[in-house]
Amino acid sequence: MSIVIGTSYVWNIVTATVMGLQTAAMSGCASRQKERLGLPHSAEVGSRATEKLSDAENDEFSRFQKVHQAHVEYLPLAQSSVLLAGLFYPKLSAYLGAAYIAGRFVYSFGYIRNGPEGRKWGVMLICPSVIALLGASFYGSFKALALV
Repeated sequence: MSIVIGTSYVWNIVTATVMGLQTAAMSGCASRQKERLGLPHSAEVGSRATEKLSDAENDEFSRFQKVHQAHVEYLPLAQSSVLLAGLFYPKLSAYLGAAYIAGRFVYSFGYIRNGPEGRKWGVMLICPSVIALLGASFYGSFKALALV
């Protein structure tokens, strides 16, 4: 089986690009939060720089940082999965990538506003979409190798 990259694969590229832009936007939000709180750029949760913050400010700062870290942790897996699965199933993987993007959006705003409890609806979109993307990548690969 040969892989032919058709025009529908462009949606996978767009999806992967939006994932990167979404992560960059969250990075910008976390940086602006540091500026708003008068923290140095190098400030991290629990660092000495955050000792001057009130409990409410520290909690808010922590939420932004945790959301940013979650974006960065999942980005390589999500992007590579949408691009690799797209070689075999371009439309399916683009839709799953869009579900990941929507889930990441819901996760981010839910967590920032409501703490850890607020992320659950986003997780319900993120996890199944990533698992399905990985499954499509493996299945497409095994099918191309004539193993299934």
